[in-house]
Amino acid sequence: MTNWLPQLDKHTGPAYLAIVAELEAAIATGRLRPGDRLPTHRLLADLLGFNVSTVTRAYREAERRHLIGGEIGRGTYVLGRAAAGSLFALTGRAADTDARRFHIDLSTNTPPSLPRREDFSPALAALDSANGLERFLDYPGVSEWLLLRSAAVAWLARRGLTAEPERLLVTAGAQHALATVLGWLAGENEIAVEALTYPGIHMLAHERGWRLTPLALDAEGIRPEALEAACRAGRRLFVVSPSLQNPTGATMGEKRRREIVWLLQRYDAFAVEEDVYGLLGDVKLPPLAALAPEHVVYVTGLSKTVAPGLRIGFVVLPPALAKRIQDAEHQTRWYVAPLMAAVAQRWIADGTALARLDMQRCELAARWKLVSQILGDQNCRGWPGPHLWLALGSAQRARRIAEALEREGIRVVTGEAFALHKEGAPAGLRISIGAAPNRTLLREALCEIALQLQV
Repeated sequence: MTNWLPQLDKHTGPAYLAIVAELEAAIATGRLRPGDRLPTHRLLADLLGFNVSTVTRAYREAERRHLIGGEIGRGTYVLGRAAAGSLFALTGRAADTDARRFHIDLSTNTPPSLPRREDFSPALAALDSANGLERFLDYPGVSEWLLLRSAAVAWLARRGLTAEPERLLVTAGAQHALATVLGWLAGENEIAVEALTYPGIHMLAHERGWRLTPLALDAEGIRPEALEAACRAGRRLFVVSPSLQNPTGATMGEKRRREIVWLLQRYDAFAVEEDVYGLLGDVKLPPLAALAPEHVVYVTGLSKTVAPGLRIGFVVLPPALAKRIQDAEHQTRWYVAPLMAAVAQRWIADGTALARLDMQRCELAARWKLVSQILGDQNCRGWPGPHLWLALGSAQRARRIAEALEREGIRVVTGEAFALHKEGAPAGLRISIGAAPNRTLLREALCEIALQLQV
């Protein structure tokens, strides 16, 4: 347990808010780090000379701000430096579908729960029968690595991307892939990203000291004129999500995609294409990497389409960077769990991965029908993806609705958690429709959202 004790003498106003302010400052400065366990309610109250109820109220407010999280029997822990970090902290899924007032967490962008499938145990049994599972406790051999790369080539072909094995890198998930390739390319330069962007980029930038430049968005994602202006200002590295962009769900049409790659070619710039949702969307739309392979680093993974725990990522490098594969593999392959790599290779080869992908697409389509029925067609444009963006007139209204929903036991995320700069960023709510444990609870949450939108 940390020995952190808030210094409240400089604060005015309610004591519980002073505790929260001190907690927030300690996290921002690194005095408290993710995973640190805080004093119990009673201990902190005794140390400060307050009633326990004051500390309880402070902890509840800090949890609402996604600064801390509590687990019964384990204590209260720091989640991270910013709200973006808390989006990776799953709170669990409720099992009691009859309970009326419990937490429906639609803040974490997870795939929907699928009906129980009998495919993991047979896969393990088959791997066990072939020389035993114990071999996966050793370093993987060259033959296993080559099999996985061949499976990756076949999987990427479903996305319309031709990936020669010599340009393919396997990582421990897409976030690991982004950290790796941006570490190569960024250096001390700025990285231009979408004005509302994936929280993982925020976290990487904070950790590594990268400066991020926001690019204006419209209904199809990055606006070409914004990218060109960044190029003219000297930016040469971009992170782009052309399919089911997180958080807006925007998907670029083919014309927009060709405009973007033309600009990359004209200004000799690189884009890192983050395409973890690509196979959930319209697969007829070509990846940027298929249109301009010499200017695009392609990144995807299996967690959002096959199984969340299958932490396997794929990177396709431009030909000019392919020579880095050998050194990069030495750095990255050791992060890949051999057992998960073997499961991924087997599932891609025998069709299990494709079957799971098809089930995800069907479930998301059914959930989007609920969105259309309850929130109206105007709020469910585009391809059925795992998250819904509700555009709102102001950040203040978005916060008000999010707070009202939380009082009803429903958690969503405001656009501020994704914005590089709070001022001028598109205002709205991201609703992770895949995170609901089932359609019944999703319907309940959507009905409450519809009521709040009318207020």
